[in-house]
Amino acid sequence: MHFYESSIITTKDGLHCQVYGNEHPIDSIFVKPKYIPTEKVECSAFQYRFISGKKMNRFNMWIDKEELKKYIDNFKASYPYYVFSSPLHKGDRLFFSVPIDRIERIYFPRRGLSELMKMPEDSLDAHLKLVHEFVKFLLESGLRLKDLGVTYSTLMGHYLSSISDMNIVIYGKENFWKAMKYLETAKHPMLKWKTKEDWLRFYTGRNRFKIFNEEEFLHLMSRKKSEGYFGGTLFVLFGTEKEEDVWFKWGDETYESLGLVTAEGTVVDNFSSVARPGCYEIKDSKILEGKNLDVSKVVFYSRDYCMIAYPGEKIRACGLLEKVQPKAQKPYYRIVVGYFDAYISDRREKEFIKVV
Repeated sequence: MHFYESSIITTKDGLHCQVYGNEHPIDSIFVKPKYIPTEKVECSAFQYRFISGKKMNRFNMWIDKEELKKYIDNFKASYPYYVFSSPLHKGDRLFFSVPIDRIERIYFPRRGLSELMKMPEDSLDAHLKLVHEFVKFLLESGLRLKDLGVTYSTLMGHYLSSISDMNIVIYGKENFWKAMKYLETAKHPMLKWKTKEDWLRFYTGRNRFKIFNEEEFLHLMSRKKSEGYFGGTLFVLFGTEKEEDVWFKWGDETYESLGLVTAEGTVVDNFSSVARPGCYEIKDSKILEGKNLDVSKVVFYSRDYCMIAYPGEKIRACGLLEKVQPKAQKPYYRIVVGYFDAYISDRREKEFIKVV
C-alpha cells in the first residue's frame, strides 16, 4: 500500500507519529513515534512536551543506548500493537506501525500547506509568515503548490515561533531533485546555508565523529541543499515518492539477513537517495571481509545519508547484508543501514555510508 512519508498520525492511545517511508502493509502504516504519552511508559532521558492536554515524551533514537533499549522494551509491553512483526524479513527487525483501526486522525502535509497559503497574511504569526514567505520562494523553482506540504509542529499547530523548524515535504523524486537544482544557485536575502560550526554541532550530536573525520563530513554535508536557514529559522526539505516512482513495493520481496559486513562499490544511480528508505545502486562491489558476494544496492533508513554520493563516486558501507528474493526475478544482495533495531545494538556505532 502506498501512503506518503511525513504525514502525521494521531492514534486512539494519544501517540503522535510520523509516517515513515512510502510503502506499507495493507492494514498498517509504518511510522516513527514522535510524541508518546507518559501515562504507560516514560523516559527521563527524552525531552518532555505538553501537547493535546498530555505530558509527552519526545522520542529520540540518539539517547543513551541502554536507556533507549529499556524504553523500547517497555513500549513493546505497553503498546504491542504498534510494533510490527514483518513476515518479509528473516531476522529480528524492528518496525513501528499504526494499525488502521488504531488511527484517530491523519494530518496531511499537502492539505495543511494549502490551507495555510489561503490565510490572510495579516492573520499569521511570525512563524507562519516565515513559512508562507519560504514557500513562495520555493515556488519560484517552477514547482506547484500541490507539489509541496508542511509537516511536524507547523502542521500540528504546536510550534514555538522562536524555536521550531520549517519542515517542508516535496512530493515526487523528480520534484525534489528539481528543487535541489534550483537551490544550487537561488538567491534570497533571507536565505543562508549552514556554516561549518552548524554542521559540526550535528556531527558531534549524532556520533558521526566515529565514522567521518571533520573534513570528510563537511565536504559531504556542504553539497546538500536540503537544509539551511531562512529568516534565521532552520528549514529541512523532505523528499517523498509518488506511487508510480517507488523503487520497491512492500510485499514484492523477502529479505534474509546474513550478518554485518563492510563493502565498497561505485554508485551508478542515486535518484532514490532522496526518499526513505533511500537507495544507492552500485556496481563493481567488493565485500572487504567475508565471502565476496555481488552487492547491487546500498539501502538506508536514516535521512543522514540522503544525497551524500553521486554517480561515479565510490562508497563504502557497513550494514546488514541481506539476500533479497523478488517474487518473479533472481535473488540479489543488498546492504541495509539504519533499521530501528540498529540503535539498540552495537550496530549503532558500526553502521555507516561514506564516500571514499
